[in-house]
Amino acid sequence: MRPGVVALSLLVLLPAAACSQGGSSGAGGAGGPGGTPAPAASATAAPAGLTQDACRVLTAADVRAALGIAVTQLPLTSPPPGGGPDASLVSGCTYASATAAPGGVSLALYRDMPIDYFANVPGVQRVAGVGDAAFEEGPMLLGRKGKITFQLTVEPGSDPSRARPALLALAHAVASRL
Repeated sequence: MRPGVVALSLLVLLPAAACSQGGSSGAGGAGGPGGTPAPAASATAAPAGLTQDACRVLTAADVRAALGIAVTQLPLTSPPPGGGPDASLVSGCTYASATAAPGGVSLALYRDMPIDYFANVPGVQRVAGVGDAAFEEGPMLLGRKGKITFQLTVEPGSDPSRARPALLALAHAVASRL
């Protein structure tokens, strides 16, 4: 595994105590697959007021447009690492191909997670124009907008050439809705 991927993956595993916190939040992510949900509230609210729903921030229609495949929203059955009560996880959402074909996208929203460290990690590229700061390594992008950090991972399916364009398009959509 490349060092940048390891470093980016470790961000998810950072202990909650290492992040600035205030208030508690559980793992959300129960956006409905039908219709177009309204965008989430602004991320500039106090940490206790964060109610972003990742499936409203990134919709199945966004993923379908970026990857060119039909997708289905998967349930968040347990919080990912760093999730749970009093943790930094705000919400998570995963979309997978609606057919047997490969492809899908995962989005996790965290509060107050620092990401500037990644500016100096070999293999990680800064991405201009996405939120307040963003870093990309392979099929994963970490971005920050206000008090929300988002982790976006794209599996492009059978067409790997779509990975980076899809990642960037979806990152712009996420950042614009936070």
